[in-house]
Amino acid sequence: MGSRTKTMEQIREYYRRFCRWQQAEPHFVNRHEGEVQHCHNCNNEFDGNFCPVCGQRAEVGRVGWKSIKDNVALLWGMDSRSLGYTLLQLLGRPGYLVRDYISGRRQVSFPPVKMLVIVCLFVVVFESVFHVNNDVIGLKFDVQELDDIVGWVNSQKSWATLFLQSFYILPTWLVFRYAPGYPRHTLPEGFFLQVFLSVLSLLLTFIGYWNEDLDLALWIIYMYITYRQLFGYGWWGTLWRLAVLLQLAVTTMLFAAVIIKSVYDHEDISGILILLALVVVLETTILYVTHRINKRTYHKGIDYFSQ
Repeated sequence: MGSRTKTMEQIREYYRRFCRWQQAEPHFVNRHEGEVQHCHNCNNEFDGNFCPVCGQRAEVGRVGWKSIKDNVALLWGMDSRSLGYTLLQLLGRPGYLVRDYISGRRQVSFPPVKMLVIVCLFVVVFESVFHVNNDVIGLKFDVQELDDIVGWVNSQKSWATLFLQSFYILPTWLVFRYAPGYPRHTLPEGFFLQVFLSVLSLLLTFIGYWNEDLDLALWIIYMYITYRQLFGYGWWGTLWRLAVLLQLAVTTMLFAAVIIKSVYDHEDISGILILLALVVVLETTILYVTHRINKRTYHKGIDYFSQ
């Protein structure tokens, strides 16, 4: 019993360390503290890693072999804001990383849109080399025009993933606007949140080659973790709000697909429009109730639904 208790205590300690790592604020090191640097670009003298006038790095000097290495590393995201480091942060502390970025700490992360393109490139190369595939949209409409659109979308994985994720921007703003951890969430911030989630989706694609159900399950889990860490609601408070968000986004996507297919098939869409009107009324009611609950808990400073 003693060894078992000791093992459990070690596991708890590892978990506490992991939580502290997740919530730690970014730490930057001044490698040239106390040293007077001379900028070769604007001739300014300064103390620090970067020139405060033009922004050039202190290490920049004459072109040599190191310059070639640094430029190649910069192209592929291996410079000071390492792509690998950011991906590790995204997998281990996604919500906190997003909060750091959208709150103004830009230097903690590799540029998210550039990261999306580079990760997509790796995915495409991997699929070409190993002859595997995991489509962004796995639907067949039996309509040549629509199937051509789906085929083109699947060939543009980065932008297609971001396009699908964009359906979550407005629902996120509506449902999480009064979150205690990050109040007054804006639509532009929602865009960058979905860019980071698009990168996560592409990373999980590698699991989808082996098991698509596991890919989907992990994706939902990661969305939940990201939203909880970013917005600061409790376990249950995040769960029911995320369910509302997913319902809004998925319903919108499904209706868009059905209406497009009906238009291409020249079908009568009056019944679909009536159903759409009913769904809009229902979703408006759900959003109103959610809004009232969020506002009440925000002003009270607590989340009654997190227990």
